[in-house]
Amino acid sequence: MHASFWLGKLANLNAARTEPRGIAPHKPLVLLTVIDLIESGDIPDGWVHYDVRLVSRFRDYWELVQQRQRNAPDIPMPFHALGGDKDKIWDRFTADGQPSLAKATTRLCGLDPQLFACLQDAGFRRNARETLVTIYFLPREQVMLCARLGLPTPTTAAITALREDAADFKASQKKGRDSRFKSDVLGGYYFTCALTGYRLDTETSSLVQAAHIHQHALSGNDDPLNGLALTPDAHWMFDAGLWTAIPKGDHLLIRVAHGRFTDSSPQGRNLADLDQKPLHFHEHARIRPAAEHLAWHHRTHKIA
Repeated sequence: MHASFWLGKLANLNAARTEPRGIAPHKPLVLLTVIDLIESGDIPDGWVHYDVRLVSRFRDYWELVQQRQRNAPDIPMPFHALGGDKDKIWDRFTADGQPSLAKATTRLCGLDPQLFACLQDAGFRRNARETLVTIYFLPREQVMLCARLGLPTPTTAAITALREDAADFKASQKKGRDSRFKSDVLGGYYFTCALTGYRLDTETSSLVQAAHIHQHALSGNDDPLNGLALTPDAHWMFDAGLWTAIPKGDHLLIRVAHGRFTDSSPQGRNLADLDQKPLHFHEHARIRPAAEHLAWHHRTHKIA
């Protein structure tokens, strides 16, 4: 009974509708983001924090509707509005736990306990995602979102028409998978650089980037296990073949391409000094790079 009630609520969000832009995607994208975070274990108790985990993933979703919306993502508005009387998905609080009356101060939301309980079930999460995707998004957006979420593409007349341009249809699917890769890698490594262990977040953004290990242009591999979270300088050095990592026992050891570069740093951040040290994984990191992808990188760049 609770599941049917909440699926009905998700299908009837108080979402704005305008002639040029259609149904506003802000609220359904926040909910898709929250469902992801519950599934990954980042929301273990029903309390949704306004932080880099929420905002970064929401922005990755927003890229899939950017062409229609043509504006910057505005997550504070739907984050606050989903606690309003018409939706009442959650209760809204300030950072210090007081009731929040404005989007500028809403920094913590407590999910309705019944909805949170429903979202512990994988079948309900799938149904919730399908409901949100099919009701609030345009056909091309549905293709991208289904690719991102691993859902079957709806068999509507509009999507059948999109399939007639096979190249464009595949490009839409690829954009969805690329979006998922970025979110899963950064979240999976807890926004921490695997080379240096450095982590720098603001409330809404992170320094690290999602890097492919086996070059994406060659492999097309969007599995998060083919990814590393790296700071921009570590990412550039990795793609340039100046370092790699090789398995040794329970560790993945950094192997530096000596003789291919010179470096210096008054803070002691020399790449050469990291040789034979293990990759760094935050205590909350959930993923590790797959050995076969690292073997490809090691072999391709011929690092002794």
